[in-house]
Amino acid sequence: MDNSIYEVTRDEYAGFIGGLNKSMCEVEQFYEEHMTIMKIKSKLRGTHLCTRIIPDDDVEHYYIFNMPLKEESIPNKPVLKVKLETKEEVQAFFNALNKLQKEAHENAGDI
Repeated sequence: MDNSIYEVTRDEYAGFIGGLNKSMCEVEQFYEEHMTIMKIKSKLRGTHLCTRIIPDDDVEHYYIFNMPLKEESIPNKPVLKVKLETKEEVQAFFNALNKLQKEAHENAGDI
């Protein structure tokens, strides 16, 4: 069977996993033919939800086969994704983080 139609990006997979109710899922992990395979299944239905394939020496692949039921999921939390493309953007980002950390540290003594 060609699973390529179920393949998703790492970010899509991470978002999917983040929305699963962990107590309603079970993970099967096994090793075969130079790769680790992690399957997540629904405890409620026994349905194969998703798979992560980790080859020994290649790029990982992520698949989503079935969507969870309402009881098998939790509300997704919004994620902010920042893309820094130049050295200057990276430097400005870390400067802003350092400033925020310094202010937080200084204000912690006020409590």
